[in-house]
Amino acid sequence: MLRLALLLATLALGGPAAAQSTPSPQDVSRVGACVQSAAARGSQAQVLSQCSDIIAGSCRDQTTIGIADCLMREAGAWDAWLNAWWGPMRAAAQADGSWDRLLAAQRQWIKDRDAECRRAYDRAGGGSIRVIYGAECQRDLTARKAIEFYFHLYR
Repeated sequence: MLRLALLLATLALGGPAAAQSTPSPQDVSRVGACVQSAAARGSQAQVLSQCSDIIAGSCRDQTTIGIADCLMREAGAWDAWLNAWWGPMRAAAQADGSWDRLLAAQRQWIKDRDAECRRAYDRAGGGSIRVIYGAECQRDLTARKAIEFYFHLYR
């Protein structure tokens, strides 16, 4: 119960991203391998459908805090790939003169993602389920953006 209270307090102060758990190297590898494999034969939507929930899906029988922790771990794995693919995205944008647009778009995306996930968290009201809603939003939107980067770079 104390862990749940601490997580809720962290989320209230810093939003859904603030309580994000650190993914293991295996988590990051699983997400990357899934994206690479699924992208070889599918669309962005298909990759998202196949690869989203690759970590958190195995945690659905846990407590609310356990599920949220898995979701946040998976969001962290997606964020690791988003950051890894940011470098090549930046280099390509600098080379073709679109760097200012890319940077502005990415900054706006971060603001929009954080606002949308705060709304998802707030819509759930005062119950502990809001932790799951906020974490799921972070995972989903970060995964979608990472897949978008991957397709831009490698497809």
